[in-house]
Amino acid sequence: MPDLGDFLVAASHRKHRYGEWDCCTFPADWCIANGWPDPMAEWRGGYIDASAADDGLLPLFAAGMFGSGIGATKEPVAGDVGVVSVLGQEAGAIFTGKRWALVAPRGLAFASLEPSCVLMAWSVTRG
Repeated sequence: MPDLGDFLVAASHRKHRYGEWDCCTFPADWCIANGWPDPMAEWRGGYIDASAADDGLLPLFAAGMFGSGIGATKEPVAGDVGVVSVLGQEAGAIFTGKRWALVAPRGLAFASLEPSCVLMAWSVTRG
């Protein structure tokens, strides 16, 4: 299994770019690093702004994660991914065990969130 800390350090040097490095591709890349098929394969590189997620990220993530064989979890552990709600905005994120890491327009961010802000999570590291 790849080291989450190393993955996050590398992520901290990247710049936000829709379809290439954003709140959807970031957790998908972590899934790929853990040996899963790309949950973003259908959408990666196919959008240039946030309008593709106007109806919310949860349906897109659910389709991608389940299509890649990644099962849902109600109790995420470090390395699991999810869709979280931050100030009314949905974002794909990776759970560090304490905080959720996500790509925001200014780059990598970390948020401590109440469980009610985790809309759904998937078990990446426990396959």
